[in-house]
Amino acid sequence: MVKGYSRIIRILPVILFSLTVFLSCTDRERVPEGVLTKDQMVNLMIDFYVSEQKVSDLKLPSDSSKALFRIFEGKILDEAAIADSVFEQSFYYYVDRPKEMEQIYAAIVDSLQLMEQRASD
Repeated sequence: MVKGYSRIIRILPVILFSLTVFLSCTDRERVPEGVLTKDQMVNLMIDFYVSEQKVSDLKLPSDSSKALFRIFEGKILDEAAIADSVFEQSFYYYVDRPKEMEQIYAAIVDSLQLMEQRASD
């Protein structure tokens, strides 16, 4: 056997194992049942941020602002037919997956910037 090939054959299992681990850590993980998709999270969170800004613009005392925002939050979830526990579970699911949460926030920022541009035109 040629010396160069025997070396490759010895490290081949290490390479294959490393490749398997790397591929298993990609974003191919399925979202579990009961967890909202990234798109659903983006849409809900955009609605939350817009509502939060509306409440903030009213310049109410802090406790009144919080109470009013909870009403908006409940209405948003009701209209989307999503239980608050499902949103909370989904939020924590994505918090545990920083890359996916970063994608969600990037989409939120892009959407909010686009909304702001359209409003100023």
